[in-house]
This record gives sequence, C-alpha cells and structure tokens, in this order.
Amino acid sequence: MAQCATAGFIGGLCSQHWSAWHADRANTGAFWLMVWSVVLALLFLTNGVLPILPQGSITEAGLFLRSQLVATSVLLAVPTIRSFTRGRPIRWYVVVAGAMMIGRSVLWLTTDLVYAHAVVAGVPQYGPLFEVTFFAPVAVVTSYVAASMYRMPTSRIRHPLRVAGALSLVGLLIAYLMPGGRVAELLVSLWALPLVAVLQAMGVLRARAAEERARRLRGMRGALAAIGNAAWFTKNREALLTLAETAAREQLADATLTGSMRELSHGRFSTEFHSDVGPARDALSRDFLDDLRRIVSVAAERTRLAEDLREAAFTDSLTALPNRHALERHLEQVLARAVENGTPVAVLYCDIDGFKQENDQHGHAWGDDLLRRTARDLRDSVGTDDFVARFGGDEFVLVLADFGSRGELVELARRIRTGSDLEYSSHIQPLLSVGVALWTPGDTAGPEQLLREADTAMFAGKRSGIGVVVFDEELRERMVSDLTLRHELETALVNDEFELHYQPIVDATTLGIVGVEALVRWQHPDGLRMPARWVAFAEETGQIVPIGRRLVVAARVGARRFGLPVAVNFAARQLTEPQFLEHLRLDWGEDDWHLLTLEITESALLENLAHVIDSLTAVRALGARIAIDDFGTGYSSFARLANLPVDVLKIDQAFVRNLDGPGGAAIVRAIVSLAQAYRLDIIAEGVERIDQLERLVVLGVPKLQGYLLGRPSASAPAPVDLSAAGPSRQARAVIASRAARAPGKTIADELAGPVPPVRRAASV
Repeated sequence: MAQCATAGFIGGLCSQHWSAWHADRANTGAFWLMVWSVVLALLFLTNGVLPILPQGSITEAGLFLRSQLVATSVLLAVPTIRSFTRGRPIRWYVVVAGAMMIGRSVLWLTTDLVYAHAVVAGVPQYGPLFEVTFFAPVAVVTSYVAASMYRMPTSRIRHPLRVAGALSLVGLLIAYLMPGGRVAELLVSLWALPLVAVLQAMGVLRARAAEERARRLRGMRGALAAIGNAAWFTKNREALLTLAETAAREQLADATLTGSMRELSHGRFSTEFHSDVGPARDALSRDFLDDLRRIVSVAAERTRLAEDLREAAFTDSLTALPNRHALERHLEQVLARAVENGTPVAVLYCDIDGFKQENDQHGHAWGDDLLRRTARDLRDSVGTDDFVARFGGDEFVLVLADFGSRGELVELARRIRTGSDLEYSSHIQPLLSVGVALWTPGDTAGPEQLLREADTAMFAGKRSGIGVVVFDEELRERMVSDLTLRHELETALVNDEFELHYQPIVDATTLGIVGVEALVRWQHPDGLRMPARWVAFAEETGQIVPIGRRLVVAARVGARRFGLPVAVNFAARQLTEPQFLEHLRLDWGEDDWHLLTLEITESALLENLAHVIDSLTAVRALGARIAIDDFGTGYSSFARLANLPVDVLKIDQAFVRNLDGPGGAAIVRAIVSLAQAYRLDIIAEGVERIDQLERLVVLGVPKLQGYLLGRPSASAPAPVDLSAAGPSRQARAVIASRAARAPGKTIADELAGPVPPVRRAASV
C-alpha cells in the first residue's frame, strides 16, 4: 500500500514537471525528471501489485517487468543527474550501461544464470550471475553520478544532492548484499527514493522559480512597454527618467534605486541606475535595467533630435535668424495678441539693393558675409522684444509689436536703409530698400496680406529710388490692380487669348519682304491690350515664361504658313530659365531652325551672363539666328560683340527718328560700320517716313522695318507699295550703283556670309 501511494505521489509530480517543460522546452531538467518520475512511478506500482499476483506466468512477467524498470531507472539517473549538475558528456556511460542491461535481460529470459524462474515462499529465486549482471551497469552509472556530484559547482543544492545520492547508493548496495527476502526486494525498489526526493524537490523549486521568473518577466515587460509608450509622449527627459525610476523600484523591490542621465557629444545621452544595496545580482534584473537605460537614452536622443530639427526648421542656417516659417508663426501670434489688446503692429520688409549683381561680382563668400553682417545690424537696430527674420535670399522682415508714432517708424526705416554699419568695403556701401506696412485695431488683414503689403511697399521704394515707402491706399489700389492683372493673365493662358501679329521686314534695295517679326497681342474680352500694358508685369512675376512658350509654338505655325523667317522676342526671364533650351526645342521642333530668329535686349545679356551665352550658343548651333533688339540703348560695348553669339543688330527707332538731329546719322553710320566689321546683319526699326528710308539707304542699312513698310497684322504680310511716294533721286542712285557693283545681289546679300565662331574671352 505504501509503494502504491508512493507511485501515485510520484505520478502526480509528473504533471507538474510536464507543465514546466511544456512552458519552457529548453528546460531539459524538467523533461528528464518527468521521464524518470514516470519510470519510478511504474516501478513502485509494480512492486505494490506484484505480491498480490497469482503464482505462475503472470508473476514471471511481473518480475521481468520490475527488473526492466529497475534497470531503466538506473540508466535514466544519468541524464537526469547531468541536467541538474551540468556534468561531463554521458554518451559512453549510457551506451556501456545500456548494453549491459540488454545483456542481462537476454540472460534473464534464456537462462537460469540471472533468474532461476522459481518463487519459494513468495521470494523469487535468482541465479549466480544476478548480482554481477546488475552491479556492473550500476557501477558505471554510480561512477558517473559520483564524478558529477563531486565536480558540481558550489550551490545551495550541492550538499543535499550529494547526501541523497550517497543514501541511494548505500541502499542499493545493502539490497544486493543482504540475503534474499522481502526486505531485500523492498530495498531494490526503494533504493532511489532519497535521490528522487531531492531531485523532485529541486524540480518543484525550479518550477516555482520558473513561475516566479515568468511573473517577474511579465511585470518587467509590462513596465518596459509602459515606459516605451510614455517615451513617445513625454518630451521632458527628467520626467521620463522619474517614471523609469518608479518602475525599476516597483519591479526590483528596491526603494533605494535612483537614476541619472548625462549628455554626451553629438546629441547622445547615457542613463545609469544606482542602488544603495549594490548592483543587481540576477540576470533578469540586469537585463531589465539595461532595457530601461536604452529606452530612456534613446527617447532623450530622439527628443534632442526633434528639438534640433524643429530649431533647424524655424532657423536660418546662415544668419541664425528665424526663417520664413518662424516669421509666419510669430506674426500670427503677434496679431492674435494685438486683436486682444488693441495695439498696432508694424512690419518692415527689407531688401538689399543690387545684391545679386554684387554677389556675382565679389563671390558667394562675400555675399554670405554681407548677409550675416546685415542680419546682425538689423538685430542691433531694434529692441530685444522685436522680431527679426530672414525671409529668403537678401530679404529680411522686422515685426514690431510696440513702437511709437508713424514718424518714428519711418525714421527707423531710414536709419536701417542708410546705416553706416552696413558698409562692407571701400567698393560698395549696400543700401536697403524698406517697405513698411501697418496693422491697426479693426483691420482685417492677416499675416500673409500684411507681408504682401510690406513687400509691395518695398518694391515701390526700390523702383522709385526713394528706398523707404509706407504702404498706403494708392499702393493698395496698385496691389489690387496687380493681383487682378495676374489673375487675368492666368485666365488668358487657359483661354488662349494671346495671338501673334506679324510685321514685315523688307530689303532696303528691293523693298521685298525677307522676314517677319512676331509681335504678341492680348485679345482681352474687354478689348485688345498692347504689350506695353502687361509684358513688364508678366516678366516680373514669371508668367512670361509660359506665355513665351505658347508664342514660340504659334510662331512656328506662322513661319510655315508664310514661308518666311520669323523673329520672336525673348525676355530676360525666359533666357535665365534652367530648362530654356529644352523647352525651346520641345516647342519649336527639331527642324526649320533657319526660320527662327531670337530677339533679345542688351540688358538680357547681363542676367546670369554665362548661362545665357551658353544657351544662345547652343541655339545658334542648331541653325537659329540671334538678334540684339534696340541696339545702342543698352549696356553692350562694341568690343564685346566679337565674343557674343549674335547675328543681327536692330537699330533702335530712337536713332531713326533722330536722323536729322545732331549726330543722329553719325551714330547709325557707326553701327553700320561696326556690323560690317563683325559681318553682322542690320535691321533699322521704326521707319515711318520716306525721308527716313532714303537716309537709311544712303547710310547703307540693308533691311528696314516700320509702319511705312507694313503694320503688324495677323494675316500674311502684303508686298510693300511705295508708288505714291517712292524714293528720291538720290536714294535711287545709291540703290542703282550698289546693284551695279554686285549684280543680282542686295546689300543684305553682300553682308551675308559664314558667321565667324564666337570667341569666349576670359572677361566673358
């Protein structure tokens, strides 16, 4: 009954070992203890049932089963002991002992050397080799168990395990040394009880420890998850460190634990936890603290990075002033307070005059230094409560929420414009154009409109040369007019309201049409609008670029329709576009480039000079021609013509009107001589009278253009008819003499010829 009860108790422990192993498959101790417990439970059950079995074959089978269970329990002691003691490898011990056990089983079944197959007075009769065949494998197992326990590292279970192992071995020896009987039989079954009891106790303790570890692990994981979530929402590093301290104290049950954080270089942070009782001893606690340190440190670094990015997003890197985004946010806040307090607000929009040209001349390092000095001087020119921002490029904005009278504000703007601190070198004293916009209680203008008003005032001051302008009703009307015009231009592009009118260009000797100039006209719903009313505004706003592309497409159609070369005016804004050449090839096509002439003004060559010359050279290489419009009124020097990609000079109509004035004819003669020297074609514009035509022919101008020879029209140009007022006798004589010198050729033919290659001088 005792053995059956023991079998039930050990069998009950098997379920606990299985649960521990099922929860952690790496727990080999629980697995082998579970298997060993199953065998031992079967052994005790067999011992308890065997005495009540009837004599005969059933008893024989029960004795053989008990013998195998005893052998198996001895053999399973090896991996079980190793899982607890971390002893040496067990392969050869198991192989040798297992072979001996198998041999003993064979002898049991086939001979009387191990078992005599007889039971006398309830006591089995064993053969002469019973003890030898049993003690040999037991000796192998015992040697391994003894060695493993001896080499077992020091721990709380070392001595109990040694004592239990010794008791089990002694019991086994006594069982096989004492004469046969029920006591000996009982000892054979009970020899492993001390060792089993200790190992079972260890298994139970380990299972409880595993459960406790799992509980702690769940708690620590929950704490880490809570701290990790808080790290995304808590921007205060110290507050996050306090939360981590509280979590660590709760999970480790250490009220003395404290945390500290120090900042390293490059925005890095290091977090440490300290305790008065010393560092954490178990690996789970150390890992928990390491994870806490990483979470807090990474969160602190992320917060610092966000702060740096936020500062970079609202700070200009060159001048360290607030940038445009910061300005807009600040202006919204200032206007909100002004509405609440009923106080005025002033915005000063500043721009450095001529900055682009000077920056190109002196270099970007010079320009960057000037911008930094300007930012510093603007910051010093206002109070500490005022706001100074770099709006972009060479533009700065000042926001004053507390100022005196309007006159004091204008005086401040004048000091900013002419401040001596802005003087950078002996070559230049930069001036600032300042536009002032005022917001008073009751106004409905928002931040964007207030900045636009100050910007409009600044441009008015720059155009007029005054330098300081306060936005008023007149400027408001102009701004509204500009906004209306901008919207109308956008609508005109959508509705295709732009069309080309063509003015003929004639040969001066034959009066035959040799080409046309395409002039844009805006067919507004309210009536025809001439270019003078809107081209300058379109160029200033950049709308001239899409308009110009649309006109190039229309000019290509006109050139094919008339079969004549067409000259198209290009604004400086178009030439400076990075994709100018790509867009021109897309709009014109890939052929008939000889029919296209690009007319540009002299001032266009000063805008981004290197890029413009490169683009014009590439266009000229395709076969198109380049004409300088209004020549003589701009900035081109005669010496530079040899280095510019130019084919045609168009004499400005001012010189044509002044032919009778002092020096008028001399200027035209000089231009003609210059063009002949560089083998350039010449066209005189604005010919409106017969006497002008006669003088130009006498002066050697080969091509003419003007109302006398044909007005711009959307239809095909008509042949020139001057029968009512033909050229004078002197003009006819000049034409006849030149025709005689070169029969069949016009003056234009004489001047025409291969264009010399453009020489890119270092000065260009």
